[in-house]
Amino acid sequence: MKFPRLCVAPMMGWTDRHCRYFHRLLTRYTWLYTEMVTTSTLLYGDAARHLAFDQSEHPVALQLGGSKLNELADCAKRGEAAGYDEINLNCGCPSARACSAARSAQR
Repeated sequence: MKFPRLCVAPMMGWTDRHCRYFHRLLTRYTWLYTEMVTTSTLLYGDAARHLAFDQSEHPVALQLGGSKLNELADCAKRGEAAGYDEINLNCGCPSARACSAARSAQR
């Protein structure tokens, strides 16, 4: 596939597995992103559930949010091992929810 001309941005509370699957049904020619997944979610929560995606979603990017470089690196490796096509680091989310919890580099 050539580089897509359209990307569906990561949106907290919206771009979950079901939304991405639906978007993929609409077109094969877009790049999909997960919701922002925090490093603490992957390190201390149900990582398998949060890293899961359907193979039909490719190309798909995992967006990570966090403020500790070692945790971001560890989670990026987990995302790569899970088969994501891209690891995207949240470096300036305008969401007050993300900024107030130190999930983005904007803080």
